[in-house]
Amino acid sequence: MPKKPEILQAEARLSCPLYACSFDHADPNCLVVGGGGGSDPNGVPNEVFVLDTSNPLELPTAGSLTLSKSEDNVTTLVVGPRSSDGETAVVFAGANGSPSDIKKGKNRHFRTLALRLSGSSGGPEAAKTSGERIVELARDALFDQRGQDLTYVPYQRLCALSHPFDDFPQLGAAADGFSKNPQIALFNVPPSTAQTGARRWKQRGTLDIPTEAMDLDVVQTGPDTYQLAYCDDHDIFTVEVSKEGISEPKCVQTLEAEDGDTSRPTFRSLRYLSTGFLVTTVNNPASQGGGVSLHGYRLPKDNQPHARLAIRQSLPRTVSKATGLAVRNLTPPASPSEKQGDSQFVVAVAGNDRSINLLTLEHKMVHSVDLLANLSPFKHLKDVHQTGITGLSFSAFAPPKTDSDAKPEISVKLASVAVGNTAVVHSIPLKPYHSTSTSTQSERPATPRYVVALKSKTESPALILTQLTVVILLLAIIGQLVLETKGISPEILGTKKYLPASWQMRMHHSVVPGEKTIGDLLSNVKLESDQTPVIRHVDADILDANGHPTLDVVAHDELLHGPAKSWEDLHPSQQQLWKDRLKKTGHWVEATGEQVFKGVLFGEIGGVIGDIVNAAI
Repeated sequence: MPKKPEILQAEARLSCPLYACSFDHADPNCLVVGGGGGSDPNGVPNEVFVLDTSNPLELPTAGSLTLSKSEDNVTTLVVGPRSSDGETAVVFAGANGSPSDIKKGKNRHFRTLALRLSGSSGGPEAAKTSGERIVELARDALFDQRGQDLTYVPYQRLCALSHPFDDFPQLGAAADGFSKNPQIALFNVPPSTAQTGARRWKQRGTLDIPTEAMDLDVVQTGPDTYQLAYCDDHDIFTVEVSKEGISEPKCVQTLEAEDGDTSRPTFRSLRYLSTGFLVTTVNNPASQGGGVSLHGYRLPKDNQPHARLAIRQSLPRTVSKATGLAVRNLTPPASPSEKQGDSQFVVAVAGNDRSINLLTLEHKMVHSVDLLANLSPFKHLKDVHQTGITGLSFSAFAPPKTDSDAKPEISVKLASVAVGNTAVVHSIPLKPYHSTSTSTQSERPATPRYVVALKSKTESPALILTQLTVVILLLAIIGQLVLETKGISPEILGTKKYLPASWQMRMHHSVVPGEKTIGDLLSNVKLESDQTPVIRHVDADILDANGHPTLDVVAHDELLHGPAKSWEDLHPSQQQLWKDRLKKTGHWVEATGEQVFKGVLFGEIGGVIGDIVNAAI
């Protein structure tokens, strides 16, 4: 019997609070994490660690770099490309300089580190290292610090790199936080560098934005074109980057408040799925029930103004706020020019309850149309850390080129870090998947794509059928209740006696054009002060469209019209006949009440006319 797939976990407790993590894209067994206690000579150190993730149950430290205690802690980490000899990987870190340097306007927050994968000498600014060597090569400033209010010191809050492709440069983006004048800086990263000391990046430009970016991501859209996406609390913006220049930000999506509500949902994180789709985490306001939703958006083409919601999924109610998002494409395109085909994405969402929700999302090609489908949870990891989760990162995954290259156990790794000094790595098992859309074995690709081995928790057909049955039953009960209330159907539910009289109006025929209601008829009668109106039937031989003798309202003259009685003096059986007669043609309804009959005389319904009225009713 085959072993049931399971998610394995490894944990490490380090010497400082952790705020950032990133895998080496060329080696899923190499994880870099960083953090610290900030600028405090007597406090917790500021450090960067290299962790070995090759064992799914252990997480040993392979190297570390201790930064100066007079400087700020590490806030962002992104592992970039390797050198051409494969012995060194560049790491971009965000860490503010010392308070004295910042006061001088020299906040060199953008650090370039070298992760040495084999023995070599340290750089000029190398700090204390151990084990697998990681050294600091250079530090620079990406943001324009002129005119900044240093009452609140800005820091490098966000940093991202586009997905790496062989022989193509990557585009990097960094955003500041706590800034009076928010900015996003763009920079190029060459695909490889032969020497460790060579410059690893080149500034591309800076965007001044009105509101601080909540999150950002970058995607390569062609051989030399890129797109930046960033969000604030309520809007998503995209920026086109090419050789010709950098476009102005374009708002492609806005979160609006629901009708009658002043509170609006807020974006927390976003990640590109492909050049045509991105996914976001949305924190819903308490007035809308709270909770967290995942929104997948189809990005607009050149001639379209806005993105469109392509898929949506709510997280468990135990998660009231999302704090992080990570996404991994299990079948990425091989080059920037290659179109994204069928693939599964693994999505991880960190919550404020210290949990991580894992979901899968399918990208499908149907008749050359890109679609998102089946955004489904497959695991809820509870209490991953004892304190708040501050960073998430997936390892890279390159499908084996042939079945013979496949290892017995293939997984994609998810790293998370927290302020409680802990780093955790979950190994998510994968399995090969052959598409069932091809009819014969020969039509199937030689190399299968890979998907998560754990089954997603989609709604079962039995549950959907049960929900549909309940809805139909409720509609049937409501329909029967309406029919009984209006007197159209015999009483089965027996609820009519509990309902107010105003709900129990019988359905009646439309009033014949030209026929008058009692109010109209009474208002048209010219009466002297001593005269009383009488409602009577004109002639049994003259019938209206409903088959009733025609009604007439005139000033009563007993010699001409015969005897008549007030409403109070009519026998109850006569009252019921008159009410049925008037309701049948729409002259009176129960809700009007009997008070409209006061002061009016009624002719007796009897004889031939009584027979006609009874028959029509």
